[in-house]
Amino acid sequence: MLMKKIEKSQKSKDEIQRSFSVRFALRLWALLHLAVWTIVPMMSNTCLPLDSVEAVSWGSQWQWGYDKHPPLSGWAAEIFHSAMGDAGIYFLAQLCVVLAGFGIYRIARLLELSKRQALFTVLVLDAVYFFQFAAVEFNVNIIQMPFWAWGWYFGIDALKNRKIASWVGLGLCVGLAALGKYLGVFLLAPLFGFWWSRGELKSVLKSPGLYLAGFVAFLLFLPHLIWMAQHDWCTLTYAMHRGGSEAAPWWGRIYYPLEFLLIQLAVLAPLVLLSLWSRFKYKGAQSVPGTMALALGGFVAMALIAVVGNIKPVDMWAAPMPLAIGLWLVPRFQLDQHPRAVFITTITMTLVFVLGYSIAYGLGPRFRKKPHRTNYPAHVLATATEQAWHQNYPFALDYIVADEFLGGIVNAYTKSRPAVMIRANLARSAYLTEAQVQKHGAIVLWLKSRNFLDKNQRSLKEIYPDLQTRFPTMRMLPDLIIPWPRRTDHRAGRYGLAIIPPKS
Repeated sequence: MLMKKIEKSQKSKDEIQRSFSVRFALRLWALLHLAVWTIVPMMSNTCLPLDSVEAVSWGSQWQWGYDKHPPLSGWAAEIFHSAMGDAGIYFLAQLCVVLAGFGIYRIARLLELSKRQALFTVLVLDAVYFFQFAAVEFNVNIIQMPFWAWGWYFGIDALKNRKIASWVGLGLCVGLAALGKYLGVFLLAPLFGFWWSRGELKSVLKSPGLYLAGFVAFLLFLPHLIWMAQHDWCTLTYAMHRGGSEAAPWWGRIYYPLEFLLIQLAVLAPLVLLSLWSRFKYKGAQSVPGTMALALGGFVAMALIAVVGNIKPVDMWAAPMPLAIGLWLVPRFQLDQHPRAVFITTITMTLVFVLGYSIAYGLGPRFRKKPHRTNYPAHVLATATEQAWHQNYPFALDYIVADEFLGGIVNAYTKSRPAVMIRANLARSAYLTEAQVQKHGAIVLWLKSRNFLDKNQRSLKEIYPDLQTRFPTMRMLPDLIIPWPRRTDHRAGRYGLAIIPPKS
């Protein structure tokens, strides 16, 4: 009797130790993601990536929508950039990855995988391009990740444990994902595939909780829907244009989805190879019903949409789709039985991604003729533009006419935080009016040439043909000549400046 108690006590201690080890490993994984992928781009870049710059400039206006997308990515970018500068944006992107990873771990435990297996479903994600290299550029694809993972968790938990709160959680995740990007609703495709493959779809469709989730999602999305109606549905116009369905050839219905799927297969190649190796090494399998549908459902749904709509999917649209890949592969191919192989694969891919990013962007200025956007002289350019305004007027610069990148730089890196009239197009800048620009004045900024010595330089009339007509008092200012950062050839860019005087 005493021996049984001792054995039971020892087993309990072993379980606690294993549980502690898993929690420690998961927290270490999260900490490394947050640290490495905040520090590496901070050391490599002199400017935020295009999508991140654009998000910050959107968020500074606090609207319920912008010319391309719903508002959530802009709001989040503005909050984190205001608090932490560029580091805040890189940290935010990795926070999305980490929160998604925690959601995947919770799903694994909900599906009764062991703690060790659950840990491995998260660790294998580090072999995927979308969750490392590509996740540096915070944008509408990256912000969806936590909502997909936790949306799946709440949906599975709602049916399994009959929790009304989890149905509400599913609705919140769908609504927030859609406020990040309309494709956020695609998180439902893998979830419905999961329910269908487990024979649970009828129960789901009969459950009042599903319709409660839909109602919650609709309520959350409603303010943006009203904004869209008030702004000529501009985001939908952009989405259709981005897919390119209008100009797509007839054969695109076959080629585009096939190309999309092959590219995603290449992205997942390290995990596919690892799984095949494990298959030959270990013959056992513990298939968890529904996880294959959860892992691949998003890809299949996107391919079907491409076939029906004859659209060309953008590769990065798939960023949140592989989140459940470990939930399928780890138990199916017993990857947790080969920790050494998993660690070698994920650590190797991490080093490849980190070194690749550091070389491409940190050393890029030394061997690239054309600078990356992340190697623009952001602070110097923004300061020089703001100073040009203050040389003429003592009050703050409220508006800038520029493309989304240069205008976003001036917005993100100056105290004035001027609103951007994007490409001089009011339809793309719904947060301002031409009358406001005429009243308060503005700076016009454009890139004339990447090499200030080039004879072929882009004129203002070439960039914005009707701007002088719309603002007849506009006058030219001296060009800005600003060296490209971290170069050894002393190359400098030439930027054109003009000023729209405020009405006195």
